[in-house]
Amino acid sequence: MLLDDMTNPEVFPALRTIQLLQGFGMLIIPALVYLWISSSWGSVRQLFRGPVKQQVMLSMVFFMVAFPFVNYLAEWNSTWNLPTLLGDWLEGKESQAGVVTKLFLDMPNVGLLLLNLIMIALLPALGEELIFRGIMQRGLQKRINPHLAIWLTAILFSAVHMQFLGFVPRMLMGVAMGYLLFWSGNLWYPIIAHFTNNAMAVGMTYGIQHNSIDSALESAGTDNPTLAAFSLLFCLILLYLFKQHQGLGSLASKA
Repeated sequence: MLLDDMTNPEVFPALRTIQLLQGFGMLIIPALVYLWISSSWGSVRQLFRGPVKQQVMLSMVFFMVAFPFVNYLAEWNSTWNLPTLLGDWLEGKESQAGVVTKLFLDMPNVGLLLLNLIMIALLPALGEELIFRGIMQRGLQKRINPHLAIWLTAILFSAVHMQFLGFVPRMLMGVAMGYLLFWSGNLWYPIIAHFTNNAMAVGMTYGIQHNSIDSALESAGTDNPTLAAFSLLFCLILLYLFKQHQGLGSLASKA
C-alpha cells in the first residue's frame, strides 16, 4: 500500500522504519534464536571468535577489487531474454526494488548516509550472513559435499533477493563469502566482506550525489572486459591468499 503512493513524503520514513524492523525481525533475531537453541555455546563462540587483522583486510579488499568484474557480470546478466510471463513478473519485481532503492539512496545529508550504512549495509550483512552462511551453509556442509553446500547456499541467497537480472554476480558473491567461512570457520569474515560491498555502494552513491566522486566510477568495468578480467584475476589471488593465511594460522596454533 505504501508503494502505491510514492508521492507522499510520509512514505519514506515509514519504508525506512519497515526496512529496519525487517532487518532485525526477519533475519537477525530469528537466526540468533535458532543458533541459541540448536548449537552448543562452544560452537557459537568458535563461529564468532575474534577475527585476524590480515584476513579482515583481505575480506574487505576482495569486494573493492571485485567491483569492475561484478559490474561487467551485472551488465551481461541484465541482457538475458526470459520467457514472456516470467520476464514480465521479474521486470516488475526489479522495477519495484529499483524504486525503493532509489528512495533509500537519496541522501541530502550525513545523517541519512549514516542511517543507510546501518539499514542497507550493516543489518543485511549481519542478518543474511547469519541465515545463509551461519545456518544454511553450515547445516548443508554436515550432510553433503561442502563445495556443493557453498554453491547451493549461494544460489538460494541470490534467488531470495528477487532481482534476477543481477542473479549471477550476486550468486558468485555468495560463493566467495561461502568460501571465506568454509576456510576459516569464522562468520565475521563473510559479514565484514558483505558489509564492505554494501557500504561501498552507499558511500559511492553519496559521493556522486555530493559531487565528490566522479559518476563514471559507478560503472567501472561495465563495458571493459579487460578491466573485468584483471578484477577477476586479483579476486582469485586474494581468495588464494586468504586460504593460505588461514592454513598458516592453523599450523601456528598447532605448534
